[in-house]
Amino acid sequence: MFSRNALVAAVMLGLVGCGGSGSENASDNTNAQGPGPTVPGTTPPGQSDGNRGLPIGEGEVRVLSNRADLISGGDALVDIEAANPEAARVLLNGQDITGQFTLMEQGQLRGLVTGLALGENTLEVLLDNRSSRLVKTITNHPKGGPVFSGPQVQPWTCTNAAAVDEQCNQPAEYHFKYVPAERFTRLFIEFDPQDPGLPDAFLPYDPENPPADDDIATVTTDEGVEMPFIVRVETGVLNRDRYQVMSLFQPGNEWTALNPQEQWNGKVLVHHGGNVGVSYGMGSPPNGDISGLTSGNELLLGDSISVALARGFVTLSTAQANLGHNVNLVTAAESLMMAKEHIIENYGPVRYTIGTGCSGGAIAQQHIANAYPGIYQGLIVQCSYPDVWTTATQFADYNLISNYLGLQMPEGPEGFFSFMTDLLTNGLLPTQWPFIYGHLPINPVVSDLAFFPAAYPDQEDCRRLKEGVEVYHPEERPGGLRCGLIDYMVNQFGERPPEVWSENEQLLGRGFAGIPLDNEGVQYGLRALQEGLITGSQFLDLNREIGGFNVDIKYQPERTLGDIQAITNAYRTGAINTAENLASVPMIDLRGPDPGFAHDAFHSWQTRARIEEVQGHSLNHVIWYGAFPIAGDTVFTTEALLTMDQWLAGIEADERQDSLPEKVIRNRPGFARDRCLSLSGATAEWGVILPLTGGLLYPDPVLPGLEYLPINRLPAEMGEILDVATGQVCGLDLGALGLPSLVTDLLAPITDPIVETQALLVQTRFGTPRTVAGDDIRTLNNKCQLKPVDPADYPANLLQGIFTSENFAQKVAEIFPNGVCDYSKPPVGQVPTVTWMHYGDAETVVHGGAPLSSNDQPVPGWASPAFAVTLSPNQAE
Repeated sequence: MFSRNALVAAVMLGLVGCGGSGSENASDNTNAQGPGPTVPGTTPPGQSDGNRGLPIGEGEVRVLSNRADLISGGDALVDIEAANPEAARVLLNGQDITGQFTLMEQGQLRGLVTGLALGENTLEVLLDNRSSRLVKTITNHPKGGPVFSGPQVQPWTCTNAAAVDEQCNQPAEYHFKYVPAERFTRLFIEFDPQDPGLPDAFLPYDPENPPADDDIATVTTDEGVEMPFIVRVETGVLNRDRYQVMSLFQPGNEWTALNPQEQWNGKVLVHHGGNVGVSYGMGSPPNGDISGLTSGNELLLGDSISVALARGFVTLSTAQANLGHNVNLVTAAESLMMAKEHIIENYGPVRYTIGTGCSGGAIAQQHIANAYPGIYQGLIVQCSYPDVWTTATQFADYNLISNYLGLQMPEGPEGFFSFMTDLLTNGLLPTQWPFIYGHLPINPVVSDLAFFPAAYPDQEDCRRLKEGVEVYHPEERPGGLRCGLIDYMVNQFGERPPEVWSENEQLLGRGFAGIPLDNEGVQYGLRALQEGLITGSQFLDLNREIGGFNVDIKYQPERTLGDIQAITNAYRTGAINTAENLASVPMIDLRGPDPGFAHDAFHSWQTRARIEEVQGHSLNHVIWYGAFPIAGDTVFTTEALLTMDQWLAGIEADERQDSLPEKVIRNRPGFARDRCLSLSGATAEWGVILPLTGGLLYPDPVLPGLEYLPINRLPAEMGEILDVATGQVCGLDLGALGLPSLVTDLLAPITDPIVETQALLVQTRFGTPRTVAGDDIRTLNNKCQLKPVDPADYPANLLQGIFTSENFAQKVAEIFPNGVCDYSKPPVGQVPTVTWMHYGDAETVVHGGAPLSSNDQPVPGWASPAFAVTLSPNQAE
């Protein structure tokens, strides 16, 4: 493990090795390639006339806290390298700010530059009695945003009493909490019958009236710093919404970016909330793993956030990066970028950042890591989906099939008779429903009730909307606010073209947000038909009557026709996660069986298939499956944090001149391997962690007497043996037992059906309506290419009523006059994800986005040099 001074020295050596700025243009970082985020109504301050004629000197100005053109909030952490730093003078827009800089141990000047004006700012460094100079342009954006997301969602409600403006800005606030020494007493003895449940693991800490030292638990960080388990919680507002930063803290001692408290290890853990949804006002930063379930239940359910704090991490969460509050990928990424900048400017440069979260928290990580690489260096995803918008296609299909089957619950008692009639007369037996859904019916029904209502633009309860704002209604309020998932992302998807406008769009003279999904040509139940599970007449009736949605997400007899540009933009912006940009990010995917909560394990392997398709391997992707529903195991988040930390530390220390993806593979720890019902936690180098023990054993046993049990750690090799011994629920990998391929191939006819049965019954690895219709496990077809109806797809079967393939194909062609899906071809509109795009400024939108200017220089405060963070587009347009 590096010492802090050695680490900083290595960082500086790596940066100097990249070369200094030999010209003014080389040290300047402006939007040279096309449009970028701007600040309307501002005038760039001019340089000091007396300095413009000076030659460019030797040295470099580096902005640590962000790209120099993406700074927000009026300040930036800056390093200055110069041969004679003590003789340098620093000017900001012509004003001397040399006093804001300090000479660091490694020989560079470092300072938190404050007082940046909106727009472009000129930072000049006058060298050697004004014999030469260095110049850096820093573009500052409002603390309330936007930086790159374009025009912000309106209207917006500030709910913080301390707000000083319409952007909800307020000074940061701080409070403290601590872990009591007697955790066992509080957990099992202090029970309040008036308030049953588990006591919080943390108690409020008052610096003016602190508890006795003996009443506070002590921790030892991963760098050996021993201290009381006291945590400072910072809350504030960035990008119009709340953020939270937590850290181990020594009350009464100062902490600045130039002089962090010793217990911080330079690492950041970002935690996210769950679900998907939209809001028109401020939310709260999420807390706790498993979408917040562990908050207050840390001891029994485990909690990587508490473990991270104890090890010396700083933890971060933002309301905007909680998809249940804000489904918009771009503003989620923007909020995390601004919050990381805030951490660097107030806490110090970061070594690496790990994300963690379940459900929507997993989606956010995988979305953002693919479209805005560099924000995270490692991902821990739990109960995950790969993205929102292919999942939206799955849930839209569920809704249509449930509507066909009569499974949508009535809104009131008057609809109950109709509901029962539809349920009994739909033509498909309940035993056949799973073969249409691709899943046991409970999950589609739960998904439909839990998630699909968020798609409706005419929601009765539009969250956090200002009183008096009218919400869209197709007949009564066509000009009202459209409160649905799609319109919330209009900057990304774009508006529908005039040739497809509905009556309301024509009335308003503008298009609504384009629909990024489609079901034209989808043959629902095709594989069920081919396998003899439904009859020909059932297949025809289903596809004739399935229907689709109009622009108001209302049922229509016709199929859904997605908007091509919106679908293309969904791929291009990363809203559909095609995983092209994940090779540099280690990922640990935590998964458990789904008893009907709409989080089936299929999605972990769906993500893996996408990664393998674009990378040719999935060596950076690890799946841990366990018996605990949805989450896999109560110890998984802790084990995954420790494993990911080890993985990233190995990459950080790897000085070989290879690409980052190569370092990711080379430094993958032995514990970072696929596991299923594994007991190998007992062999981990950090100590004994047994399944389903939550936080009761790590880092120290909570229960009295456990510390005296003879629990000796087993050899690491035993862990691999245990993995093989318990790995049959992952699949009978006989090769892992050392058997030759001749034997495994011979036994495949026996083992393969067992593996398939295990995947269904143990892991709940079901499919979707689209996999039943012929799509592969990646299910990336939000709109498929079409082909003529092929009689070969409908084998003759007298028991199913298919007398000849040709005659049946003619009936199918009557339903699909334009053809049916051809899943052998790429999806319509599929293009690679363009990283680091912007969507205009506060007033002017760039629908579908445009790449930020290229940036080949590292952003040194964001991560150690090995991670090569540049925050730059992967392609220009």
